[in-house]
Amino acid sequence: MRYTPVIENRTEQGLYQEEMEIKFCQCDASHRLKLSELFRILTDMADSAFAFRGMDHQFLMENRMVFLITRFSVLVNRMPVQTERIRVATWEQQIERAQFIRNFCVWDKDGNTLIEVSSGWILVDPMDRSILRPVQFEERFPGSLRPAPLEKSGAPDFVRLRLRETDEGVLRGDDRKIVYSDIDGNGHVDNARYVDMAMDILPERLSCLPPKYVQVAFNREAMLGESLQMFWKEDEGKVTVKGMAEGKDSFICMIDFEQAK
Repeated sequence: MRYTPVIENRTEQGLYQEEMEIKFCQCDASHRLKLSELFRILTDMADSAFAFRGMDHQFLMENRMVFLITRFSVLVNRMPVQTERIRVATWEQQIERAQFIRNFCVWDKDGNTLIEVSSGWILVDPMDRSILRPVQFEERFPGSLRPAPLEKSGAPDFVRLRLRETDEGVLRGDDRKIVYSDIDGNGHVDNARYVDMAMDILPERLSCLPPKYVQVAFNREAMLGESLQMFWKEDEGKVTVKGMAEGKDSFICMIDFEQAK
């Protein structure tokens, strides 16, 4: 996505963008933006893009529709740091079967690309939890989607993440009970919290390193009171972490860290 130095129209050609400053509370001990906080920024931007068109979260809920994230692919050139001002943009690229593909780009104040993201979302009826077809959204709100199929993200394509707990080298972590602070307004674990769970299970020699590529798949909603069985594996600086409940994967996350020189 091309960087434009001045924001005059937040929704020009379907592009929604905002400028913001990275806060102290969003950073880790190295004063870099936490991965979980990056994910919160991205999901908030997706909400804001629809709200700017008059379709905020409450409006969609009243129409028995809610967008749920299913996957993220994130390419990091450099993580923003404390007090740094950034520009974040989001746009709809296309629809793939039941998935709404939404992309993001993060720039620094000079227009250098920091982060590129591709994400997948599904439309769900919040009352009966059934998955809705994209055409149902388009029929209900014609012209509301503004796909830009040529405006692709620089993030790698999604791949199917796998981690079998019986594989060689897989380690078992402490179970993670789902508590009050994990739950969001949809009644299940906030997606960014899964990223915190993944980072929490890792040794400090890994978690202190900046990420260069991240992919997360959200497979099953975890609810208050459940416990996730946590597993992880390291392979030359790349780690895969998953949490599972009742024999099913709740989330699986792959993080490729930038190795210290």
